[in-house]
Amino acid sequence: MERLSEELLDHIVSEVIKPLPNRHGLLYDDLLNLSMVSRKFCRIVEPHIYHSLVVSVSNKNKLSRILDDRPELLRYIRAVFVMRYHGFANKPENFVMRVPNLEKLDLDITRFPVSEIVPLLKLRTVKSLRLSGVAVAGFPISQRHRAYWEFDNDTLACLDISLTSPGHPWELLDGLKVFAAVFRSLTRLQIHTNYEKIRYHALNGSVFRYTVCAFKHAFQATLRDFSFENHDTNGPYLYEEEEAMGEYCDFSAILRDSQLEKLKIDTICLHKPGQKTKLRSLELGPSCLPSSLRILYMRHDVATGNLNPIEKNLMHADEAQCLSQLMNLAARRSRFTSLQQLTLVISVPRFFEEVASRVVKVQARRVKVPLDLMFM
Repeated sequence: MERLSEELLDHIVSEVIKPLPNRHGLLYDDLLNLSMVSRKFCRIVEPHIYHSLVVSVSNKNKLSRILDDRPELLRYIRAVFVMRYHGFANKPENFVMRVPNLEKLDLDITRFPVSEIVPLLKLRTVKSLRLSGVAVAGFPISQRHRAYWEFDNDTLACLDISLTSPGHPWELLDGLKVFAAVFRSLTRLQIHTNYEKIRYHALNGSVFRYTVCAFKHAFQATLRDFSFENHDTNGPYLYEEEEAMGEYCDFSAILRDSQLEKLKIDTICLHKPGQKTKLRSLELGPSCLPSSLRILYMRHDVATGNLNPIEKNLMHADEAQCLSQLMNLAARRSRFTSLQQLTLVISVPRFFEEVASRVVKVQARRVKVPLDLMFM
């Protein structure tokens, strides 16, 4: 093996680490086995072994000893996933802060206050940050701790947050605003749930509106990709506290005036706070969506409470008009001049399926962009 050229060895390693169709990522066992073939292979494989690290309670001590003994390995690390961040007695910043070329950081901070990761948010090399299991209880930031957040991060481009058990969503707003103000160059923002069984509202229209208002600067300046996965166990519900939000924040205007190119949301998120009327069609028009969109993904639940199954002509029902307006988005070439793909995922009750099919057939004649339509 020592007689093989460096070029040939590099080719062999690249074939080993190349993802295959039946596997989701890099298999470390393959790399470890390959590193034992010869010293030359070990030298070539090491950068790949330490490229992405998963740090857990079971391996953190061994990993720390290795990196302490061989600090030169730190320069190979590009991504770190810290499992159960709050379970470390010695803060993992002691390890992560020493990585000079760290680009991607994934932290499981279940039931852990976000203020504890401030040192990590100041890292200038990290471009992608994922925070898993974030509870709303961890977002409120007291006046005593506000000074800790007086800094800017202008290198982070992608932010992914999974929320859990938020309870009352208005508890989220103030702390989330302070948190969001740190990031000055976000291009991608994803908000979703961690899908655990919960008793409380997880992600609903209220949390969506608070998120848009909190990240107002990003929407106005740099954000190009926004995804919000609505997950509300109690269905659409508007809180009285939201009415106060409308006094200083128009979430629909922020969304409309942004330069988003990719958007994934549920139509229920577009309802205005404190909306009392059952009629929803006027809330689903294109006026609240940015004209810069290239890819639009929307989920829509037909509200059965607005429908009477024994009504003779449901084509005139407000829910039919909602579907018509959603389909009409694909015909608004003058409004969405850059739109390249529209995906509509529509959940309909059985008794409304025929009406939905007729609406789609009528509006499909006017479609001017690629449309992917799915019924559930």
